[in-house]
Amino acid sequence: MNLSFVKLHPDGAALARWAAAAGVAAFRDDLGYAAHAASKAVFGDLAPKPFALRTTAGRLEMVGYTEACAGELARVPSLQTHDDAAAWALGIDAMVVKSMPTDWAAGERFSFECRVVPTRRTRQAVSGRYIEVDAAIPECGSKSGPAPDHDRDAAYSAWLARELARFSAARLTGFSPFAFTLTPTARRTHAQASPGARRTTKGLVPDLVARGELEVVSPEGFRQALTRGLGRHRAFGYGCLLLAPRGVLHAAHRQEPQLVDR
Repeated sequence: MNLSFVKLHPDGAALARWAAAAGVAAFRDDLGYAAHAASKAVFGDLAPKPFALRTTAGRLEMVGYTEACAGELARVPSLQTHDDAAAWALGIDAMVVKSMPTDWAAGERFSFECRVVPTRRTRQAVSGRYIEVDAAIPECGSKSGPAPDHDRDAAYSAWLARELARFSAARLTGFSPFAFTLTPTARRTHAQASPGARRTTKGLVPDLVARGELEVVSPEGFRQALTRGLGRHRAFGYGCLLLAPRGVLHAAHRQEPQLVDR
């Protein structure tokens, strides 16, 4: 099965104009949602997911994974559903596509970067739904507030280790919290939840950029981790596991990732 790495350089102003023209408040209020919607308008089911929005050398960059091959993506502009304005905003004329390795091996080690929403579900359901809270908030009562920085780092490291262990994908061997903030989000309700109209809901999520080191445990599980992504909000710019040669990110904390090519 194909797995390709895609790199685009969206035009932020053009993307904002496209979002405004779409007339959907969530697109205007959430850059990750706008990028998700624009990529769906251009690529359809081939759209990169998960993906990440990054600023490199002062330039907006969108990187992610798709199970399409380079040839399939090259045919996108000829599709009848193709949205020219969205394509211009995403900069698909300069799109870079690279086939990812298919021969991952247990024991391989890499540096990584991943922007994630580190949350966990509470044990008590509210109105039939389990509320998601910051993973750094103590289990027994959110009234105590966020943990101190050292406890917060430990909580996020444990959360990330659990996510990487899904599908027995990888073992976390090093962790550095590169950046953290609370980020406003806008999401549209599903049509089934709002008969006749989709509403926009807003909120805040813990937004963590983590860097560190990992070791592959299961080659197939590792591929699933790349394809699926880590944590929640994976369709909107979170959870994309970016790889670099071993030691690049953990040892040189502020260095930009040089993506794996082997």
